[in-house]
Amino acid sequence: MARDEEALLERLQTRVRQLILQYQTLLQNNDSLKAALKQCEERNTELEHRCLELSTKYANLKIAKVMELSEGDSRAAHRRFANLVRQVDECIALLKS
Repeated sequence: MARDEEALLERLQTRVRQLILQYQTLLQNNDSLKAALKQCEERNTELEHRCLELSTKYANLKIAKVMELSEGDSRAAHRRFANLVRQVDECIALLKS
């Protein structure tokens, strides 16, 4: 009977050691996963900031483009107006002669 108890005790000790090794392995895996998660969260934060920055730049670019088109339209209108003034001046000059 003592041999059976010793055999059981040894098996129990072996299994406890195996469990401890598995536990330590899991702790190491957990630590590495936590580090990887932290890196991913930092990268995510960086990408969110970059996305916000690019969205702001894009909105500014759209506004600038609209203003550019408006300036182009006003330049064209200014040229047409200048042309009309020249034509009126020519007509007045012809009337005076």
